[in-house]
Amino acid sequence: MNTSVIETLKAAGLYKEEGRMAEQTLKTILPDGQITEHLMSEIDYYDLKTLGDELEIMIAQENPWVQALFAKNAVAIANAIRVVNVESASGFKGAVGGGRQLDILRFRPEQFQDPGNAAQLARLTWVRNMLLVGAQGYTGELICNLNAVAAVDTHLALTMLTTEAMCIFGFANPSWTPCTSAILIDYIARTFNIQNAGFGLAQVWDHYPLFELKEPLIVYPRETIRVRVQYYQNGADEIQPIGLWVKMSQNLRTLSPVGTAIAS
Repeated sequence: MNTSVIETLKAAGLYKEEGRMAEQTLKTILPDGQITEHLMSEIDYYDLKTLGDELEIMIAQENPWVQALFAKNAVAIANAIRVVNVESASGFKGAVGGGRQLDILRFRPEQFQDPGNAAQLARLTWVRNMLLVGAQGYTGELICNLNAVAAVDTHLALTMLTTEAMCIFGFANPSWTPCTSAILIDYIARTFNIQNAGFGLAQVWDHYPLFELKEPLIVYPRETIRVRVQYYQNGADEIQPIGLWVKMSQNLRTLSPVGTAIAS
């Protein structure tokens, strides 16, 4: 099992000290079979080396299954950075970046709307004390727009701004009583096939069961994403996405959970 981001980038010819990658076009197949194209900007190879070095440090203390997810998708992360860089136009400098230079940030709950609250309110934890499950189960939101609605779990899709992207590779659920059984993803108003959330069958490392999406989900600038989950029982569930944001450094300088933390 490969757990090294650096080795993946080396194998793809992206981990270099010198040189510059030319502009390229990236093609993505949508759930309905249509193909979209995204422009990937020119970028210094050293910027991608910086990505590899910093991401390797970021996941060094993670369990090997999480490390493997990031290592496997290192090229997809590099591609997402190049797509965002078309608008930010300042390269990837990581932790020492500033202004419009790009960095990556692992997901944390404060960056997302609390789907169990109808008001515009960021969540403070991945824990959701589910009490709404009936005889037919219950469909709730996990990733949605930060906005006020008339009822819980009816928010709009989350829209990426012009200088950000979201990379989702799987989902984890460290709850002692997982309550979710399936995932449903809407990507730019197209629905992917349901994927089972088999946390009870997942390989567990230090009580952190997770499963990998059959295809990585990369949400590029201006695109929309909404993730719903099926709850089969009530309890304290902790389902959470595994992945990261690509954002400009100037938007990573506050700990405020609402608005500024997810701006671009």
